[in-house]
Amino acid sequence: MPTLLALLHLVGCMLLAAVFFAPTGAPTLVHLLKGILREYSLVMLLPALLTALVSVWSAHTDAWRWLRWGTAASALLVGFLAVWPAASAWRMARAADIPLDLREYLRPLVGARPLPSQTVRFAVVAGHELHADVFLPGAPASKARPAVLYLHGGGWSGGGRAYGRAWADFFSSRGYVFIALDYRLFPPATGLKAPGDVKCGIRWVKDHAATYGIDPDRLVLFGESAGGHLATLAGYSEGDSRLPSSCASGDSSVAAIISFYAPGDLVAHAVGDQVALEGFTGVPLEGHRALYELLSPVNHIGPRSPPTLLVHGEADSVVPLDASRAMAARLAQVGVPHVLFTLPYAEHGFDIWDGGFGRQLARGRVGLFLQAHVPVGE
Repeated sequence: MPTLLALLHLVGCMLLAAVFFAPTGAPTLVHLLKGILREYSLVMLLPALLTALVSVWSAHTDAWRWLRWGTAASALLVGFLAVWPAASAWRMARAADIPLDLREYLRPLVGARPLPSQTVRFAVVAGHELHADVFLPGAPASKARPAVLYLHGGGWSGGGRAYGRAWADFFSSRGYVFIALDYRLFPPATGLKAPGDVKCGIRWVKDHAATYGIDPDRLVLFGESAGGHLATLAGYSEGDSRLPSSCASGDSSVAAIISFYAPGDLVAHAVGDQVALEGFTGVPLEGHRALYELLSPVNHIGPRSPPTLLVHGEADSVVPLDASRAMAARLAQVGVPHVLFTLPYAEHGFDIWDGGFGRQLARGRVGLFLQAHVPVGE
């Protein structure tokens, strides 16, 4: 019995480690579990403790010697995996002066989400209705406020504006109007359409700014993953006739951009995500390099590009960290104010879990960025 128990604990620890270090190309469910383990790593202290107790127990029995040593080593490994992400997060929090809350960490993975103040149709493009969820701050304001326009992720083919509800309270409680926008998904191919939908949404917000008490000159584009790609592409290509608005023409400029774990160079990204990019663009990279370059935000960065916050997990197995590093390098080259904020342990989509330290760090960094470039009350 002690031998069987030690063997089961050893196998369990190896499975935890395998998920924790899951490589690119692993099934989606494995990546989801990997993200949860890394964001809530402290829960692995329990199996580490249990395995350590089993190791001590088996040391005084007739269990195989290699199994006794293996169980002890597994307990140490899982204990390290439990502590490393949390310790890394606390070091980052101290360095960036961002508070972390252990009570928040102990909240459910996904809590209640607020409902929008209203949902409006902002355009009909080629027979496709585009809607926006508007979240208004509860406190009245004496003058126009800035607004954050949110673009969801989902690989350009999935997801929805409802993803923005996870961020609505954060922004509205700080006095920002928060608006989650639709854009067209593929199929059919939307590479030359979705950026125009974003610009159409920006233009709609500017045209209706007075209705919602918004300052049209203080808009922030915020996107995650594919939404981050579209946020940077639309924000950096303002005025480019090759990527026009899907509806009314006019000013679609923004004051700042926030991009989470997004590809910036589709030519480079096609190496690891060829299927999604062929669906998005409608064509393979071979023979259509110019189109991929046109749809790459990094190629539109110039000295007048908006200040940008780039947030990325260093363990991202969907969009490698190099994507944001290349964007930051280009922004630095042309002198655009920017911040690249990386989390050493974090996977793709780390911020979807409500209380995770990664989400708390990201929120803190977003707050600091907005305070520096688009503060409320100015």
